Amino acid sequence: MKTRSVGKLSSKNYLQRAEECKTSMNNAFEIGNWNSCVINAIHCAIAAADALCIFKLGLRNASENHFDSVNLFLSTDRNDKDTQSYANHLVGLLKIKTDAEYGERLLNRGNADDAIKHAERLFSFVKSKIKV
Repeated sequence: MKTRSVGKLSSKNYLQRAEECKTSMNNAFEIGNWNSCVINAIHCAIAAADALCIFKLGLRNASENHFDSVNLFLSTDRNDKDTQSYANHLVGLLKIKTDAEYGERLLNRGNADDAIKHAERLFSFVKSKIKV
């Protein structure tokens, strides 16, 4: 897995990026922009996962394969069942990333509801773990 060293204090910047994406996600949902909502949920989750990895390990995923970020996220605490559980929220969002950003079909409210659930749960978990 290709990673990049990042100073641990930068975790707060990644957490802020995640929070801004979460705000955009919720705003898009409110006006029925389902595609934008899902895309922002995905980016919220990726930035949140990066924030935790940077805070705990001083590393972030630098691979072109976003699923490598799941393994890095898991390595922040392999013995913690919560970390394992919340990694599944990241997986759920990464599974729809390509379709959401580049696919031919448009997403719907159900997709947006699911994406919000995953993103908000992962974001809350990460925010509870980062103390800066």
